Amino acid sequence: MKILKIAFKNINSLRGEHEIDFTQEPFLQNSLFAITGPTGSGKTTILDVISLALFNQVPRIGSINKNDVLKKGAILTRNQSDAYASITYQCNSGIFISTWSISTARTGNLREYHMEITDVQSGTFIDVNKGKVPSKNEELIGLNYDQFIKSVVLAQGEFAKFLQVPKKERGALLEKITGTDIYRRIGMEVFLRNKERAKKIDAKRAKIETFREQLLEEDTFTAKQKEAETLSETQQQLKQTIEQLTKEIELKKKLQAEERELQKTQKELGEVVALQENFEKEKGDALKHHEAIQLFAEELNQWQSLQEKQKEKQTEIIKATEALEAAKAQREHLTQQLSEQFKLTVTPTDFSEKMELYKAEVRALIDERNALRTAFETSKNPLQTAAREFDLLFDLKDLKGFETALQEKSTKTKSAYAALENRFDLKNASVAERLATIQSKLKNIRAAEKAHMALSTLQSQRKERNEEYVSIQKQQAQLPEEVKQLKQQIELKEAQHTAKQKTLEVEQLQKQLEDYRKDLQNNEPCPLCGSLDHPFAAHIPQEENGLKAAVLQLEHELKTLNKELVTRESSLQQLTQQTQQLEQRIKVLDEELSAQQTTFDAQFKNLMQSKGSATFNELELQLEQQEQELNSAEKLQQNIKVLAQIQQQTTDLKGLLAKGKKKAEAISAVYSGKNFEQDISHIETSWNRNEQTVNQQQQLLTTAKETEHDLAKTLEGLTTSLVGQLNKKGYKSIEDALQKRLNAATAQTWKQELEKINDEALRLKTLRNKLIEEIQILTDSASDAPLEKLQEQHQAQTETLQQNEHLASDLSRQLLNHKDNLEQIRKLQKQIDQELKNGEHWLILNNLIGDANGNKFNDFAQDLTLAQLLQLANKRLKHLTDRYQIDQPADDEDDSLVAIDEHMGGQRRSIKTLSGGETFILSLALALALSDLASRNIEINSLFIDEGFGTLDPETLDQTLDTLEVLQAESSKMIGVISHVDSLKERIATQIQLTQNGQGYSSLKIV
Repeated sequence: MKILKIAFKNINSLRGEHEIDFTQEPFLQNSLFAITGPTGSGKTTILDVISLALFNQVPRIGSINKNDVLKKGAILTRNQSDAYASITYQCNSGIFISTWSISTARTGNLREYHMEITDVQSGTFIDVNKGKVPSKNEELIGLNYDQFIKSVVLAQGEFAKFLQVPKKERGALLEKITGTDIYRRIGMEVFLRNKERAKKIDAKRAKIETFREQLLEEDTFTAKQKEAETLSETQQQLKQTIEQLTKEIELKKKLQAEERELQKTQKELGEVVALQENFEKEKGDALKHHEAIQLFAEELNQWQSLQEKQKEKQTEIIKATEALEAAKAQREHLTQQLSEQFKLTVTPTDFSEKMELYKAEVRALIDERNALRTAFETSKNPLQTAAREFDLLFDLKDLKGFETALQEKSTKTKSAYAALENRFDLKNASVAERLATIQSKLKNIRAAEKAHMALSTLQSQRKERNEEYVSIQKQQAQLPEEVKQLKQQIELKEAQHTAKQKTLEVEQLQKQLEDYRKDLQNNEPCPLCGSLDHPFAAHIPQEENGLKAAVLQLEHELKTLNKELVTRESSLQQLTQQTQQLEQRIKVLDEELSAQQTTFDAQFKNLMQSKGSATFNELELQLEQQEQELNSAEKLQQNIKVLAQIQQQTTDLKGLLAKGKKKAEAISAVYSGKNFEQDISHIETSWNRNEQTVNQQQQLLTTAKETEHDLAKTLEGLTTSLVGQLNKKGYKSIEDALQKRLNAATAQTWKQELEKINDEALRLKTLRNKLIEEIQILTDSASDAPLEKLQEQHQAQTETLQQNEHLASDLSRQLLNHKDNLEQIRKLQKQIDQELKNGEHWLILNNLIGDANGNKFNDFAQDLTLAQLLQLANKRLKHLTDRYQIDQPADDEDDSLVAIDEHMGGQRRSIKTLSGGETFILSLALALALSDLASRNIEINSLFIDEGFGTLDPETLDQTLDTLEVLQAESSKMIGVISHVDSLKERIATQIQLTQNGQGYSSLKIV
């Protein structure tokens, strides 16, 4: 992971927009650079920008939300409305831009923060919501927030924190950075694979036992096989008997069915013959008359048609006469309506001409009135809108009341402005000039307040450092005396030990034979004869003078005192170093406090004198109140102008109303309706439609009369001819013949009915003869036994067969189950043997590295990783100091890492006991080693080191910078060092310089 660019706006004390592009000069030639500036200038802010843009967190605060910005004054620069932090970084997945931003709404309330990620290559946003952006960055980079600030952005205090974290947290960090979490997954996977394999084998073994329990005994199996063969032979015989009985039963049933069918057919034939006789009696004569009259069917139809047409024309004549009278009445009604509503007198001959002239006249008046109405609406709407701005109700029904309220509003506005004009002397200076003066004062007061707070903060820090200095001096004061007493005790114990040791040596030289017998041990040679057996060594009285025990006791006491002396001397040295560091820090704070106090006195002397006993907040409130009043005055000026415009618009609107009223009166004189176009169109359409109806009905009446006369003449001739022909056939008149002629549909129905009866009679006679023949054939073929007897025999044989089949099925199922169970056992055993062979390696792996949580293999891998990390750290440490080496803690030591002090004879010390400078050196070496180790899996090409250099002496500082320069040259890493140490600034050429401008803000410059 490599940081390419950071950009930000209004973050902490860095107001405005800033950009640091690490892909441009001067960073291309020298990737080791320093971020310099006085305390509080914003050096650490640059690291805040990086972690904020990636994870929405900063080391000193944690996660950021709107409430943190409002209540803690964090992140957003004071008096600014928006801010953002953006980082462009390169990782294995590509180049991405992650952005964090926050802004103020129009209401003045702060919105919640927003985050997004852009893929630079595609130029598109990655589709994740703001809460998921930190997780997405973690996925792309390969480090979460805590791991990031321990391996890339090493913030203030994070070095020592990493050294002192417990083993579990340290292992989790290594696991993530080095990618060794794969060993945990491997161990878990091995455990799960082996467990699953064993589970499957156990399941199959259980199935085998189940199948074995269901097997038949061998003798039982043989007996059941023979029984099944016997049942099979019996089944065949029974099936043949049942088949023969089935055929005979079917033959008997068919004969009975044919006999029943014959009886049914004979009955139906008798019914059809009766129908024939009844039809001839009821409908025969009528059907014969109809067929005779059908010779004159065409003439009779023509005669009937002429009579119907004559009646239709007579009806048309009556209707046309009635419609013509109604149309004439409607004409009178429309004439009256035109006179009353439109003040127009017309006749059918002059209607069109008079109507066109009338419409042109009225439309011209309506257009003029509409033009006035449009002008009125155009003026009214802006006037209503403007009036609402002043809470005035514009009502056409009460214009006088509106004008009165408008005048009162104008008078009050002018009065309010006059008061502010006198208060701020606005006749001699504009509102904008007065506002500029007040805003300048506000800016100066706020700058003074911020500077005063900075002084208070420094004074608090100075007080805390002084209290810490006094506390350490109290602890240090007792140690020299304790060291002196320990040395005296050691000298005394050493003298006692020497005396006891010499006495013991003399006694050993004077040992007699009995003494050597006491020292004899089985299977060890005698110093006199060399024998391994010592029969005379047993049961010797024991005599002990205590010299040897006394010597051992003195040695133990000396070791304890020496260890305690080293601890006291180490604590004294550590406290001495801390005292020196605190003295240096207090000196720096005093100088900084003095410088800032001098600057404050020079810059805000006049303000502090004029301020008196008032607080900064009270002064700000007074000026803010004046600022609000001036803003009100500016608003009142605008309102006075707008109210004058409203008064003029009201006068113009009243003129338009008067003109519109005159036009409305002129229209009322010639038209009394509401919608002229609709009414005139309706009356005109009605008139034209009615005139068209009059003409049409007149024409229809004339045509109908002529047609009726022609039809009467034709009917008279046809009647004379037809009557003569019918009389010859025996019919008295045309009406008599028509009465005896059937309806065409009825005649057709009767004919079809007669044909259907005759066809049915023929069909039944044929069917009867056929059934008689078939019954004779079946009678000759059927058995003499009755049907009931045959059915009983069939039922008995069927039941016997079913019982036989049931027994055979049960036997077959038992035999098949036995064979299937044997086959299943064989298959399962074969599968188990194969799985045991194939899964043998999983059993071996599980015994070696497998467990449910993956801890067995992971712990082994992490121990190797940590050992490798410490080896790399110690190599880096050699370039920084020859005193310390880092080692893992033993079982009886503190859980943090251990420092081996080579200057103290290889003494092992907890990291927690080191001084600030020593802790920085060791943790820097470990952090560099961690970066070396991490680059094998997660390439880390950017490293920021925040503070800690102030704790180093000049020689160690030079060694540290040499190491960083070598590291940068060897690995091409971009390394940023954050400090205010002067010698460090002189040593590193490329710098990001931060300077304070005296108003609480800082500026950024790259050199």
